Amino acid sequence: MEEILAKKPEKRYSYFIRTVVEFEEVWGLADQDEGWLMLEDDEDTNASDVLAVFPSRDFAEHFSKAGGFDDEFKPEPIDLYEFIDWMNDFEEDGVTVGVFPTPSFECAVMHPHKMAEDLNQEIEKQDGDQKE
Repeated sequence: MEEILAKKPEKRYSYFIRTVVEFEEVWGLADQDEGWLMLEDDEDTNASDVLAVFPSRDFAEHFSKAGGFDDEFKPEPIDLYEFIDWMNDFEEDGVTVGVFPTPSFECAVMHPHKMAEDLNQEIEKQDGDQKE
């Protein structure tokens, strides 16, 4: 786990894409009252909400504990195809996706259109690999 978290955000993004397509689920942190954990994008002048997502329950739990969120936010799976559908709404609402943040909040912040595109390409790639 520490080895993967030590990678640069771009490498963790690639790992995220491959893993969530393979297992057909994305992990987020949810609270019954607040909904999904949203981070802030310090680099975006529009200060959009950023949905934090993870490739597995273990990484979501690790982030939650390290960030002090574990009292409120619990790991919840999101069906991959439902998540891809969310990207249209996110695009309209100006929400971006914080992919696989580390406990120090370092992550790749992706626009929903690009996220959906990359996920769909990986789905096609893995489907093609399975047919061979």
